[in-house]
Amino acid sequence: MAYTLKLLETHHDYHECEDIQKEAWGFSSDLDIIPLTLLVTTQLHGGLVLGAFDEEGVQQGFCYGILGLEEGRLAHCSHMLAVRKAARREGLGALLKWGQRDEVLAQGIDLMLWTYDPLESLNACLNFHKLGGLSDEYILDLYGETTSELHAGMPTDRLHLKWYLSSRRVVAHAEGDRGRVAAALAAGELDAPWALEGEGHGSDMRPGVLHLGLDAPHLRCEIPSSIQDIRIADLGAAIAWRESTRELFTSYLEAGYFVRECVRTHEDPPRVVYLLEKGTIEPNGLEE
Repeated sequence: MAYTLKLLETHHDYHECEDIQKEAWGFSSDLDIIPLTLLVTTQLHGGLVLGAFDEEGVQQGFCYGILGLEEGRLAHCSHMLAVRKAARREGLGALLKWGQRDEVLAQGIDLMLWTYDPLESLNACLNFHKLGGLSDEYILDLYGETTSELHAGMPTDRLHLKWYLSSRRVVAHAEGDRGRVAAALAAGELDAPWALEGEGHGSDMRPGVLHLGLDAPHLRCEIPSSIQDIRIADLGAAIAWRESTRELFTSYLEAGYFVRECVRTHEDPPRVVYLLEKGTIEPNGLEE
């Protein structure tokens, strides 16, 4: 399927954006939905609402962001990206992000920020492996309780992602070059101790022993392939994953690490693995 990206303009398109939000997050209350009035105002005053339309002109996804500041620096704060269920796993999320990058760079802004659930493996691999994002901040229970079925019973902890739009790292990712470090991590060839590994498989996967206080250039952390399958099967196990990864990220980020990669390995079955690197984020200085 070929998709066309365009900034939303009509009331119909904005209402479709509201419907996509409900479908993607399973909100039971309209209080959690960004309404047409705010979407229009955002588009009018420097933010953007970018839609993806299929060959029949039906909107299948969107991304939404507003202007913001990061330590006094003007940035684009990307708040939502959603794709209809029927159009998922077609690369539409990445297409929307690269289109969003083009629009933001055209405004003269070269930093984009957003938060995401670090236990959602598809989002994690998109943000780091496909886009080249980086993170050095973990936020506890950012939204509190929402009416989304995806969040039910779980604290809404988030990693704060930084996407340096014109950096050498992001330019390379735009060209399909994810770098040798990510390749070595995916192949299991990177020498890095495990701070956390999973035990078991699928919806029965549980967090293993958490190793804090490690001191190495790189550390690895495994997460489940589907935290939602685990949450549905055993909420207590999903919360255990939240607690273990919360302690890991907060401890190691405070100790001077940042999150550099998240990949799906070449093993059978594949594993989802984060890579933490010791040092500070220097997007133009990272050895790829």
